[in-house]
Amino acid sequence: MREHEQSVALHQYLQSIIINIPFGIITIAKDLDIAMLNDIALDLLGFEDQSPSEFIDIPYMKIFKNTPKIQEKFEAIILKRQARKFDIEKFKFENSILNIKCRTTLYGTLFIIENITSQAELEDELQYQVNHDSLTNLINRKELEKRLEQFGEKHHENGLVGAIVFIDLDRFKPVNDIAGHAAGDKLLKNITKIMQRTIRDRDTLARVGGDEFVILLENCPLSRVISITEKIRKEIDEYLFEWEGNTFSIGISAGISIITNELKSVNEAINLADQACLIAKNEGRNRIHIADDSLQESKQYKEEISWINIIHNAIKNNDFVLFAQKIQEIQKKPKISHYELLLRLKNEKGEYLSPSVFMPSAERYELMLRVDEWVVENAFKSIQKNQHFSINLSGQTMSNPDFADFIIKHEKKHSVNPSQITFEITETMAIKYFKNTKEIMNTLLKRGYNFSLDDFGTGLSSYEYLKKMPVSYLKIDGIFIKEIVTDEVSYAMVKSIHDIGKVMGIKTIAEFVENKNIFDKLKEIGIDYAQGYYVHKPENLHSI
Repeated sequence: MREHEQSVALHQYLQSIIINIPFGIITIAKDLDIAMLNDIALDLLGFEDQSPSEFIDIPYMKIFKNTPKIQEKFEAIILKRQARKFDIEKFKFENSILNIKCRTTLYGTLFIIENITSQAELEDELQYQVNHDSLTNLINRKELEKRLEQFGEKHHENGLVGAIVFIDLDRFKPVNDIAGHAAGDKLLKNITKIMQRTIRDRDTLARVGGDEFVILLENCPLSRVISITEKIRKEIDEYLFEWEGNTFSIGISAGISIITNELKSVNEAINLADQACLIAKNEGRNRIHIADDSLQESKQYKEEISWINIIHNAIKNNDFVLFAQKIQEIQKKPKISHYELLLRLKNEKGEYLSPSVFMPSAERYELMLRVDEWVVENAFKSIQKNQHFSINLSGQTMSNPDFADFIIKHEKKHSVNPSQITFEITETMAIKYFKNTKEIMNTLLKRGYNFSLDDFGTGLSSYEYLKKMPVSYLKIDGIFIKEIVTDEVSYAMVKSIHDIGKVMGIKTIAEFVENKNIFDKLKEIGIDYAQGYYVHKPENLHSI
C-alpha cells in the first residue's frame, strides 16, 4: 500500500514539473498507454480545447490523431525496429513548425516537442536573402547558376531545349548621376515589373549585375523567344520614368542564345548571350541580337581581344597603379596602418580605370596570374615597417601550384616580413579551387602570412568550409553591411558571422562602411575592423 502511495505521489510530482516546462512533453508507458503530458503538447498537436487528464492511461494513438506521420515513425522505428531514438526536424503542422525528439527510457518512451516557428521563419528569410537580390527580390547570380545547372542536366538527359536572354539597360547611368541612387533603385524595380509581366510563369528572371538581367526560357522555340524579348524591349523603350521633375527614357540591349543539342553546356549559351548583348550595344543599343555560333561572332571579340595587349603592356610598362584603402580597427587604437590594395590601370589620357573595366577580359583570357604577380611584387617593394597590406588574389592564381614559390622568392628578394601581409580570397573561389587553395595557404601560413576570406556569407556552404580554411580574417559581404541599420535580418547575419568568428579566433572585417550609423552598429556588435568611404577613400599608395 505504501509503495502504491509513493508511486502515485511521484507521478503527481513529475506531472507538476512537466506542466511548467516551456515545451511539449509526452511520456508513453511500456504498455503503450499515455502516462504523462502537458498542455503545451496538446496545443502543438491540435488539441487546444482538451486537458491532459483526458489522455492519461489511454492508448498512444489518440494523441497522434491529428499527426499520423509522427505515429507512423514511432511505430516503424521504436516499436518495430526497437531503435532507441529518432528526430523529426521542422515538422510543419497547421501554422506551426515543430522540432520533435523521441527517446526511449527505462519506463517507456519520451516525446519532446518544441515550437520553432519564429526561428524557422528567420532561417528561411536568411536563406532567401542569400539567394535573392535585396532590391528587386529577383534571384541573384548565385541562385541563377544553380538553376542553370539543373536545367543543363535536364537538357542533356531529356533533350529539353530553351534559350537564354541577357539584358543590359541603356541610358541607366544618367538616372543615378542626375536624380540619385534612390531614383535608380525605383527605376530598377519598375523595369523588373515590366519584365515579370511579360515572361511566362515557368520562365526564370534574375538580376545578375547593377543593370543586368538574365532570363532563362525553358522549352521555348526561337520565334517565341524573339516575341517575348521584343515585347520587353518595346515596353521599356516606350516607358517614361519620372522623378522629381525629371523625365528619363530607358532602353535595353538584349542578346539571345538558343540552348540546342549542339551546345556543349549551358555556360556556353550564357557566354554567347552575353556576347550577343555586347554586340547589340555596339551596334547602336535598344536592339536585340541573336547569337550565331556558326559565325563565331567574330565582331564581338574585337574589343575583348584588344584588352589582351593592353594588359600585357600594362604589366611590361608598369601602367598599373596601386591604390590603398584603410582597414580601421574599431574596438581599439591601431598600432600599425592596415590597408587593402586596389588595382587601377592608367590609360593614355591619364585616367585611372577601375578593375571592372579590364578584369573580365583578364579572367576570360587567363591573365589573372600575371596580374596578381605584378600586384604582389609591387606591394612587396612598397611596404613599410609600420604598414600591413591586404592583397586580393584570384581563383586562377590560387589554383596555380607554383604561386607559393613565387611569393617566397619575392619575400626574400625584398626582405618582407610575412606577418605584415594578408592575402584575400573570395569565398566562392576558395570553394571552387578548395584543394589547391588550401595547399598554398598551408605553405604560406607556415612562413607567417595571413589569409582573409572575402565576401563571406554569400554562400550557403560558408560555415562548412570555414571550419576547413585556416584564415585569420573574415571580410563580411557588403550586401549585409549596407543594410545593417535598417534591416533586422542583415543585422542578425552580421552578428552571427562575428559570433562564429569569435569562437574560432578569427577577426571580422566589415566592408562598405559608408556612414557613421553603420560604423556605430558594427561597434555595437563587436566587429573588429571597418572599411569603406566613411573610414577612408582610396588613394594612390605612394601618397599614404
